[in-house]
Amino acid sequence: METPGSDPPCGLCGAAGAPYTCPRCNRRLCSLRCYRAHGGCSEAFYREQVLQTLRSDRGPPPALPGLGAALRQPRQLREAEASAGRAGRGVWGSLSAVERAAFQRLIRTGEVAKLIPAWRPWWWRRNKGKNEDKYEHKDEDEDEDEPQIAPPPTIPSSIPALSSFPAPPLSPLLRFQLPNVLFGYVFAWSLHGGDESLVPELPGAAIDVAAALRTRRAFGSTAQALRAARDDAKGAGYPTGPLGDAGTVLAVAELLEGPGDDSDNYTPNNAANYNNNYVIAALAHLEQLLSRGRRNLDGNERQTFVNAQRKCRFLMSWSQEAPMGTMVELARETREVVNELISANEAMGQQEIFSANEGRGRRLIEELD
Repeated sequence: METPGSDPPCGLCGAAGAPYTCPRCNRRLCSLRCYRAHGGCSEAFYREQVLQTLRSDRGPPPALPGLGAALRQPRQLREAEASAGRAGRGVWGSLSAVERAAFQRLIRTGEVAKLIPAWRPWWWRRNKGKNEDKYEHKDEDEDEDEPQIAPPPTIPSSIPALSSFPAPPLSPLLRFQLPNVLFGYVFAWSLHGGDESLVPELPGAAIDVAAALRTRRAFGSTAQALRAARDDAKGAGYPTGPLGDAGTVLAVAELLEGPGDDSDNYTPNNAANYNNNYVIAALAHLEQLLSRGRRNLDGNERQTFVNAQRKCRFLMSWSQEAPMGTMVELARETREVVNELISANEAMGQQEIFSANEGRGRRLIEELD
């Protein structure tokens, strides 16, 4: 029999004196190892907390708090939930003081990222195996499961001709709108962990970041288009995405390059088609997310989504008919920006996990002193 005041045995390994309790299933556990191994509760709980914070952060851009600040101040999160009056959002209030302190410690130390399954975008698979051994680092107690890889978007079976769009003669600067839109797509999708249920937040973030989706702004170069997107993300109050600035720009370069010679169906004669396929797949995916996101909107906000959809369709047609070598040149210019960002980070003494291709990309929350 248990003595008065003693802890019950571990619900997983049976060890005596299990001082910890799972916040979801209330099973008593003796150690962090048993907590991680007892099921999907820990991953689901902390993923729910992170996604809940992302949703609560969504608001008018000038007043949008940073993700790191919101997670470090759970009282503010609880107050926001109470004021919103949303049912089923009382998870934080149901935790004990010890459980809250444990969650805050996991956020502060960054250990919460280890409890969330690794995620990689659909374009990562073209480098799978080639860079994994070189860049992959696994902790001793880290699960050996493969990271979750998002399925590739479907390429439309038919794309309208560029001539079908009523538009004035094309400007030579039009090409620079493509990297701006692709940055918005990569940033928004990676920020939300590829969770397509987060609409209209996910496509809304792409609109906030990519000026080419919401205005007729012209860019004079690829570097200017990418810099504008990075500035707009910061100006809208979004936290740094899991890929970082350099990693997001690198992802844009990879989309422009296409699957390259890592694809089984790639040949030098059809290289241009493969370059365009990755770009068209990304634009089509974004257009679908915008279509879903606008359903529950009205007024000017709905029209903003409609206009962004039209821009995606227009850029798909333009990409399909772009002159040979256009994507290659845009990719080269984009990689130059990547190199500049990496050099700037090194000069400032920063080490940034900058690509889901070149590492697990496990750091989901920017650490702030």
